[in-house]
Amino acid sequence: MVTVREGASLRAVADTLHDEGVIRNRYWFRKKGQEAEVDRSIRPGTYLIPAGAEYEEIFSILQRGEPIREFTVTIPEGFTLYQMGERIEENDLFTREEFLEATETYYRVNDFDFDNEELFFSLEGYLFPDTYRFSIDESLESIISRMHNRMLDMIDEEDRAVMEEQGLSLHEVLTIASLIERESAFPAENERISGVINNRLDREMLLQIDVSVIYAYGEGQEHFTLVLYEHLEVENPFNTYQYAGLPPGPIAAPGRSAIQAAIYPEEHSYIFYVVGEEGHVFAETYDQHLVNVQAYREIQQQSEEDVQRIEP
Repeated sequence: MVTVREGASLRAVADTLHDEGVIRNRYWFRKKGQEAEVDRSIRPGTYLIPAGAEYEEIFSILQRGEPIREFTVTIPEGFTLYQMGERIEENDLFTREEFLEATETYYRVNDFDFDNEELFFSLEGYLFPDTYRFSIDESLESIISRMHNRMLDMIDEEDRAVMEEQGLSLHEVLTIASLIERESAFPAENERISGVINNRLDREMLLQIDVSVIYAYGEGQEHFTLVLYEHLEVENPFNTYQYAGLPPGPIAAPGRSAIQAAIYPEEHSYIFYVVGEEGHVFAETYDQHLVNVQAYREIQQQSEEDVQRIEP
């Protein structure tokens, strides 16, 4: 999908097509375009260029001036695949069920190197949260492919070298990143939370991360904020209060900051954290953690009392 701005030159169009991977040689494209006098008849709009299109076909599309109808969809960081399906359905193109079924098909026909047996949704965490422009005529396969490739673009060669050095697979990185994304209050603390996860894994401690319990109990669909004791007892490998190590896969779609934090965790000695007034408060010992928890409860109690005084 390529957008041609009003008044765009053939050079600008060639650069755009090259940057989007539509053409290999921008200079040859310009030469052929000038010979065909395309530079005098380019029409603005957003066009869907078929994969492997010849120059003559691209010239025809640009001169015909029949731009595709498109819509914009914003997928927030931390969305689950189920929520993505709901967002797609809100735009009246595909139903949530059609979207989820298409992601399962995409998993089956592509060469993914992880097992989906214990996953609620095979591509959970593998579609990047971003703002996308989709054609009204675009297929679900194309939509999913673009979102998946965008996720892969978030990890460069240097990142992959570090992952290999640490013995981390892409699946593990996205799993850790999804936990960070759902746990973190601010991007600034992502690397510190990643360090806590890393420390607990190194010490073979249970991760005991509430957001994984929510995901397990709601089977990737239901969402709530208050975790009760009954939730902690659910028998599912996503329940990090019951099962050691990482959950079997991501629990949401991580953004770039969370992905980078998963690859480059902060080095420290913290193994506990609890919500504070501004983000999380971290602790190296259980005793210090209990002090922080008590402080959090006092803040919560004070807030409730303030609300009660304000209410008529």
